[in-house]
Amino acid sequence: MKRFSRPVVASATFLLLALGGQACEEFEYSPYEVRLEEDEKDINKRNIANIEALALSPEDTLRFVLTADVQGFYEENEAMVKHIRQRHDIDFLLMGGDLTDFGLVKEFRLIHQDFKTLGIPYVAVIGNHDAVNNGQEAFTAMYGDYNTSFAVGNSKFILLNTNYIEFKKQVPDLDWLEQELAASAAYENVFVLSHIPPQNYEFGEEKSARYYKLISDYKVRYSLHGHNHSFDYYFPYDGTVPYVQTAAAEDREYLVFTVIGDNVTFERVTF
Repeated sequence: MKRFSRPVVASATFLLLALGGQACEEFEYSPYEVRLEEDEKDINKRNIANIEALALSPEDTLRFVLTADVQGFYEENEAMVKHIRQRHDIDFLLMGGDLTDFGLVKEFRLIHQDFKTLGIPYVAVIGNHDAVNNGQEAFTAMYGDYNTSFAVGNSKFILLNTNYIEFKKQVPDLDWLEQELAASAAYENVFVLSHIPPQNYEFGEEKSARYYKLISDYKVRYSLHGHNHSFDYYFPYDGTVPYVQTAAAEDREYLVFTVIGDNVTFERVTF
């Protein structure tokens, strides 16, 4: 028995070293570490530049996708991307938040690996799940500012952080939103996209009344949202502006908006 003891120990040591080496290759040193490749940085900024480079005239047809709450639904996301790629009539995609469950870089990276293959630009707003752990740092590193806007053709798009609880009741920044809306008078269509809709308590009750008023006063074309994992289409406040809530990726559905002049329609698409 003694003559076999050393080889057994050696074999066990070799196995541990091999497994240790394999683990180092396959796993990050920390799930909270924000270490990115170049194509994973400033995604919104780069994709907004690509959208604006479309140089559409006000008479041209603009068509975009709205989806949200893609966290963890990797099989459905892959199918969605494949389905959108086959259409050949979409200009860009809006991601309405909750790219992740736990705000981890690994999750953000997996989502980007799918959606960067769309063949069209995509732009994301932060969701409440994206803002937990060190997700705020990760989102900023990958996607940029929490609040941003861009314009293409005769349409202006405003992306607003409405994750009231995760940002210690300091958002949404409605002063910034009003400045953006006031500067949008030249556009026939203004869309405001955020993750949490104003009827949810997580939006902040003291914030929702002013949000509703701003959206109506400035005649926003659509207020767009995710978060509740179900489709909804409704006219709150004074009934003048439609609010649209898109389903989660697990429902295998996304929305396609078509803009022709000042006429805006949308369709629910299943895949």
